[in-house]
Amino acid sequence: MSKSKTGISNKQQKKIWFTDFYKGFDPLDNYLYHLLKRHYELVLDPENPDYLIYSCYSRNFLKYQNSLRIYYTGENLVPDFNLCDYAIGFHYVDFEHRYLRFPNFAMLRDQVEKLTLPKNHTLTNLKNKEYFCNFIYANSQADPARDDFFDILGTYKSISSPGKHRNNSTMDVGERFENDWMYTKLSFQSKCKFTIAFENSSSPGYTTEKLMHAYISNSIPIYWGNPEATKDFNPQSFINCHDFGSFEEVVKKVQEIDENDELALKILNEPPFRNNITPFNLREETLEKFLLSIFDQDPKMAFRRPQFGTTQNYEKESYSRYFKAEETGYSALKRLLKFIVNTPQTKTK
Repeated sequence: MSKSKTGISNKQQKKIWFTDFYKGFDPLDNYLYHLLKRHYELVLDPENPDYLIYSCYSRNFLKYQNSLRIYYTGENLVPDFNLCDYAIGFHYVDFEHRYLRFPNFAMLRDQVEKLTLPKNHTLTNLKNKEYFCNFIYANSQADPARDDFFDILGTYKSISSPGKHRNNSTMDVGERFENDWMYTKLSFQSKCKFTIAFENSSSPGYTTEKLMHAYISNSIPIYWGNPEATKDFNPQSFINCHDFGSFEEVVKKVQEIDENDELALKILNEPPFRNNITPFNLREETLEKFLLSIFDQDPKMAFRRPQFGTTQNYEKESYSRYFKAEETGYSALKRLLKFIVNTPQTKTK
């Protein structure tokens, strides 16, 4: 920490808070907090923060009328700039200085750094693979394309599915969001020649950790999701389902690679990024610069969302729709409980 001769920090104090993140999110221990802490003395203020960083799993951010709002999403959602001042997401959006495309996998810096490590896979490595292909998912509400491909590829060879969804294996890869779930998953993927790396939905820009996990576990990715994934990744380093007219054609390509060790090794030894250089938009310094451009301003001067006119009505209506519905549901539950408590119980003989 930078300190003056008196021992007092020279860092500017910033009052911040996080809301509407996933269950188990820790405001004191997360990537954005630690990144900002390098530059500022952070004070967590859940009541009246100057800067509010919020996500997509609730609507509590609407209660913070006077806070500068920064929206972050790890889901396939486009930011609503009527309700936020700045946003960080997946999509290829050009909205002046108010938006940064920084996919969620880019925050897993220890894993991103592995993507540029030298590759030297040998025939021995390939022959030591214990399984043909893996399919590791818990979410059963994804685009049907994911299950469709699982079934079609399964007509060629058996696929190992140790996750909760479409489970056909007794192997334990851990529960999602447990402390070690990601690493037990990667350990199993490393034993597989191919990985079905399908997103839960398809949209330009929406690339999560699934493709990266196949790479760093040294498994050939069969990818579907972001039709423009080659803007970030080397097209020679994975099987891109979006290059084919049907999943049947993809399976033919998988079979061709599966039966040709030289071709499989060529793909495995390709760098994930073009020229083995991390793209600018996936570098930590890019996110850091974006955040500093916000936090270095006085919060009132950094406001960008419109606060008057029709936009003000839009925000009020958003608040009303969400919280009135919540209050209505709570009131109905109270009435039901009161009815149960006050209703005489009929004795049975």
